[in-house]
Amino acid sequence: ACETASIKVVYTSRKFIAEAGLEAEAAAIEEVATLVYLEDLRDDVSLKHKLRAAFAAYLPKLSYRLRQPQQNPQGDCVILFTSGSEGIPKGVVLTHANIIANRAQLQTLISLTHEDIVLNILPLFHAFGLLGGTLVPMLDGAKIVCYPSPLHYRIIPELSYQLGATILFGTNTFLAGYAKHGHPFDFHKMRFIVAGAEK
Repeated sequence: ACETASIKVVYTSRKFIAEAGLEAEAAAIEEVATLVYLEDLRDDVSLKHKLRAAFAAYLPKLSYRLRQPQQNPQGDCVILFTSGSEGIPKGVVLTHANIIANRAQLQTLISLTHEDIVLNILPLFHAFGLLGGTLVPMLDGAKIVCYPSPLHYRIIPELSYQLGATILFGTNTFLAGYAKHGHPFDFHKMRFIVAGAEK
């Protein structure tokens, strides 16, 4: 992926690398790109950065207009890689227009608000998890909680209850597992459950 997409910098976390046992993969990435650990950036965050972030959080539209140049809608926004089941993984480029079109498509079915809490259990390297579970809610101002593994069938229903989650994106297989191991009240605040990425 780094070579195909000409990636020069990868942002990660030492804790993530350690907990996932990805030390060998991190070392391999360092041969072609620079690894930047988020723990190392913490000391570089100044009061100015924090104030700018607070301004952007409370006045996002004004903040965006003040600091962002116009983007080319056909410009590259995201590169997702296929699983490689047919050979070497292929990079699929999504443009800004692709993302906005997917957002508009979802908005015809679901109205997300700043009061929604989206529980995203899908991986961000998958189109459904990235677009449906992360980017669309982010663009619509909903809160997002990302959980690292969709396979924790007993934990996710309980997490849904604790968060008061209102929207959940998942595959049929994962949703069936939550239904089997969870209690109906775990999903008492759910407004929408979106199933996809499977037959």
